[in-house]
Amino acid sequence: MKIGIDAQTLLRTDAGVTYYTKGILSEVLKLDKENFYDLLLFQNPLEKQRELFGKGDNRSSRYQKLFPYKLFYKLFKLGLPVPLEVFFGTHDLYFFPDYVEYPHLTGKSVVVVHDLSFADVPHLVQPANRKFLERFVPKSLKEADHVIAVSEFTKGRIKEVYGVVEEKITVAGPAVDTNVFYPRKEKEKETVKKKYGIESSFILFLGSLEPRKNVRSLIEAFSLLKKNKEGLNLVLAGKPTWIKNELEKQVRELKLEEKVKFLGYVEEGDRPALLSAAEAFAYPSLYEGFGMPVLEAQGCGVPVVASNFTSLPEVAGDGAILVNPNDAGELADALNRVLSSPQVRKDLIRKGKKNTKRFTWNNSARKILAVFNSLGK
Repeated sequence: MKIGIDAQTLLRTDAGVTYYTKGILSEVLKLDKENFYDLLLFQNPLEKQRELFGKGDNRSSRYQKLFPYKLFYKLFKLGLPVPLEVFFGTHDLYFFPDYVEYPHLTGKSVVVVHDLSFADVPHLVQPANRKFLERFVPKSLKEADHVIAVSEFTKGRIKEVYGVVEEKITVAGPAVDTNVFYPRKEKEKETVKKKYGIESSFILFLGSLEPRKNVRSLIEAFSLLKKNKEGLNLVLAGKPTWIKNELEKQVRELKLEEKVKFLGYVEEGDRPALLSAAEAFAYPSLYEGFGMPVLEAQGCGVPVVASNFTSLPEVAGDGAILVNPNDAGELADALNRVLSSPQVRKDLIRKGKKNTKRFTWNNSARKILAVFNSLGK
């Protein structure tokens, strides 16, 4: 079977969808020696993809000529036929790992949905992104031959919101690479703290600073906590978004300018050491399709306090204290327990480490391969 992969997401550097696509494709290409895969890209050099998936000299990976992306996007948004098969040839099956499939293709299709935040909490999603997904995801779910959801929670929402039948959805989530996310030594931790100008012990949030991540509640909880933990800082690490000014204003109003540090985007290679250096990891998100940072923190041996909303109980397991993310007092109390009780810390770290083993790329890749092969019959 000849399978075309929409590999556009591989060209991004800071997206969870990119992480998922790399992890799944790497494992699928290791496991599958029967099917032939084409990575379909429309722009940018392919050297990084060659490093990830080989030189294109076997049937597991091949690289096609580039399609003019501006032309593709204009046609796609207008709902007009996109002549991808003129450029790339036809395929028996197409895999779309980023929510949306392209119309007017002759092969069968599998599309991955990472969350339905744009439908469930539209007021918390960046408007342009929300409008795009509102327009194209329903069409993709209707036309796809099979849907991959990254969690049981997301599967349930797809069924309820769009009426997709159970048999058409398979859950195959991401995994944490424990060869990367593991407890780092003191030297590495001190090096990364120095690099980012962190001088004291700290609670860490790692993720984009968008409304659904609920950083406002974390800042409020920290303002309650700091009265008892004077030597402690709050570090907010992640890509700034359109609400950063609001968060900075909140910090000023609470007179926390010296205690709250905005790091901005943290380089991928620095994340494990930064997590390892934290006293606790806080993730009070209002909405997640999965919640990868929770597993990364658990892998690095950091006690986790997380939201009890959406997919997070499913992902965190018993390796986190789960709280109502809208209750800053409850969040502050949970963080205080983690910071004050050596036994609580020890138990959370042990259970968190065990929890990461529930999620593997191999297991998810095998599920997706089974879907591919069932559609190829």
